Amino acid sequence: MKRTFFLLFIFLNIQLGFSQEKAINAIDTSNMSSEIAKVIAENSELFPNNVQLSIALIDGEKTNYIGVIRKNDTLQTIDNKGAIFEIGSNTKVFTSLLLSHQIHAGNLQLNDKLIDVLPFKIETSPEHTDKITLQTLANHSSGLPRLPQNIFPLLQTNMENPYKKYTIDMLHTYLKNGISLQNEPTKVSAYSNLGAGLLGYILTEKTKKSYESLLQEQILKPLQMNHTTTDLSKVDQNKLVIGIKADGTEASNWDFTDALVGAGGMKSNVVDMEKFIRKNFEDENTVYNLPQQETIKVNEMVRVGLGWHIITKEGKTVLFHNGGTGGYLSCMIIDKKNKKAALLLSNLSAFSPQGPKIDNLCFSLIELLSKN
Repeated sequence: MKRTFFLLFIFLNIQLGFSQEKAINAIDTSNMSSEIAKVIAENSELFPNNVQLSIALIDGEKTNYIGVIRKNDTLQTIDNKGAIFEIGSNTKVFTSLLLSHQIHAGNLQLNDKLIDVLPFKIETSPEHTDKITLQTLANHSSGLPRLPQNIFPLLQTNMENPYKKYTIDMLHTYLKNGISLQNEPTKVSAYSNLGAGLLGYILTEKTKKSYESLLQEQILKPLQMNHTTTDLSKVDQNKLVIGIKADGTEASNWDFTDALVGAGGMKSNVVDMEKFIRKNFEDENTVYNLPQQETIKVNEMVRVGLGWHIITKEGKTVLFHNGGTGGYLSCMIIDKKNKKAALLLSNLSAFSPQGPKIDNLCFSLIELLSKN
């Protein structure tokens, strides 16, 4: 949730000059190439102890699962493909997909205006509020700020679990009387957790179902993603990996209400997420394809669909999203054309100075897959 997609630029010039021989030697390379072991070591040898990486590398019909943990200042392999991590803002891709389901069912349209789909009237709003549509919420061009103003007192009192007490009533109060715009809607794509969370809330209002119920019914159960949820109480505590804060101590999990859960509340493992990625490979699936289509251009390299960021470099295009919470970071990159993908879940904090290494590693891994 903390990071924006602009971290993707770091993959353009990866220049790591230190030696990782010791770290590489500690990793069991029986199920990975020496090149993969090297980039894992390069990007993770300075992580705090007890940080885990759970990786899925998809290459056509084959999926390779790799687990690494830093223990006693040494990188070791671990079987953690069933381990549960918070996936943070990768939830936004699922929220956009839930929107796609409603569009294909004929219940909503991308150009539906926010002022028309809310269950109440916005009483005080700035100019251009009527230009906010469901599409602008999904592609970060709504002009809404990153967070609603009335959440900041909560952040000051509980940064360990900042979204826990932000309720639907508080969201209503903000929308009715405190809404603000940082940009004119549709003009620029500026990352907004508020926009994505608001989209999730609108979907719950439209369907009269909770976000969790919608998610399970329309995405998770059909794909048999049996260990994925937004509800921490449903997670097997024996499989939940404890988050690690920037200082190496244990982090609290983040809880969400339906006010903003669509922005970053999901928990999952790489086995479940692999199923989701493979569904996104399907060319003929119109529900999954809609979020992958460009809706706004950021620059020559980056465009945004619905949730997904679409990155083109040297003629190759990938779908990208990442996520971060107080104790976790994740990254997902899909080369749909060639049916390849790199997925990385970790319990490294989004606030860690080592955080950018997660995206570095994920982009390095997809580049290695592309060489095959």
